[in-house]
Amino acid sequence: MGLRCSVPHLIVYNKLRKMNRGDELTVITDDITVVQRDIIPLAKEFKFVINVVKENDVFRVTLTLM
Repeated sequence: MGLRCSVPHLIVYNKLRKMNRGDELTVITDDITVVQRDIIPLAKEFKFVINVVKENDVFRVTLTLM
């Protein structure tokens, strides 16, 4: 939480490209912009199933590679 600039994008990108079928990654952030601008487009590029849940002011994004 609290990461800015390209850091979230690079962290998620590096994790996604190393994942195998059936793997799951959960990202927790308090910044909806990171979810919309960085995480979701990357997940779509890698063809992940995306599940976003908002709990209070925190977003839990679960990405699963099918």
